[in-house]
Amino acid sequence: MSFTVSVVITTFNRPAELKEALDGVFTQIEQPKEVIVVNDASSLPYKDIISEYGERPEFVYKFLSTSSGANKARNIGVDAATGDIIAFLDDDDIWMPDYLLEHIKAYENGADAVVSGYQNLGSERDVYVQPTEIVDENILRTGNQYCGMSGFSMKRELALKERFDESLPNGQDWDMYVRLHQAGYKLMNIPKAIFYYRFQNMDGIGAKVAKMTPDEAVVRLRSADKHRQFLGDEYYRRRVAAQLLVYLPLKKQKLKWVLKSVHLAGLKVTLSHLLKVTTKKMRQRASS
Repeated sequence: MSFTVSVVITTFNRPAELKEALDGVFTQIEQPKEVIVVNDASSLPYKDIISEYGERPEFVYKFLSTSSGANKARNIGVDAATGDIIAFLDDDDIWMPDYLLEHIKAYENGADAVVSGYQNLGSERDVYVQPTEIVDENILRTGNQYCGMSGFSMKRELALKERFDESLPNGQDWDMYVRLHQAGYKLMNIPKAIFYYRFQNMDGIGAKVAKMTPDEAVVRLRSADKHRQFLGDEYYRRRVAAQLLVYLPLKKQKLKWVLKSVHLAGLKVTLSHLLKVTTKKMRQRASS
C-alpha cells in the first residue's frame, strides 16, 4: 500500500527556526502530500515565510487570531489534513532527509503510529534512541524516553479519534503514547536518530519552566495525575520528581524546588532522582 503524508507544524514566534524546519521537510526523500503550518497567534511577522513557500500548492498556512496552545493548534492541523498519515513537527526541530521514508516503511509494516530516535542539534555525540521496534510499556512508565512531537506520526483516522488533550500544558506526547498503548494500537519505534532536536532554546520549555515558581509548576503534573493508575505509585512519584526537578540548574531558589519534590514525591524518590542526574552528568564529563 502506498501512504500519503500530511505534515502538521505548529509555530509561535519562531519564523527563522520555522524556515529551517520547512527546508528540512521540502528536502525529504519521500515528499509529503501537504505541509500545514498552524501559527498560534504569533506577534512576530511571518511574511517572509509566506512569500517563500506560499506559492507551493502543497503549502497550507493557518493563522489563529487567538493563542490557544500547541495542542489545539495540532488538532486544528489534524482537522485540515487529508493524507493517510499525519507527521507532526515542532517549528524549532529539523528532520533528516530520510525521516518520512523511515516512517512510511513502519506503516508498511503494520504500524498505527510511530515514534523515532533523534540527535541534539549541533551535538553529534548526543543521540537518543530506544532499541526496541515496539514501544515498551515499562519504558513508558519511566516517562517519555522516546521522542517529542517532532519524531511522532500517526494514521489520520486515529488522529481524528484520539485527539490531543488541550487541557495539558505539557507532556502531550507521553500522554498520547500511553493512550495509544493502552487502547491496543501498534505503536512502533524507529531505533535510529532521524531528526534533530533543538535542545534548550532560550524561548523554549526550559526557559519557561525556569521562570515558574514551584507552586506554579504543579500544573505540569497533569499528565502524571491523568495516568496515575497506569504508572503505579512508585513510578508516579518518580515522574513527579522528574517533572519538578527538570532544568534545575536553570532555576532560581533551587532549594524550594527540591522541597516541593520532597513534599509531593517523597524524600527517598527526590534524593534518588538527584543522585541519578548527578551521576549521569559526571559520566558525561568523564567521557568528554
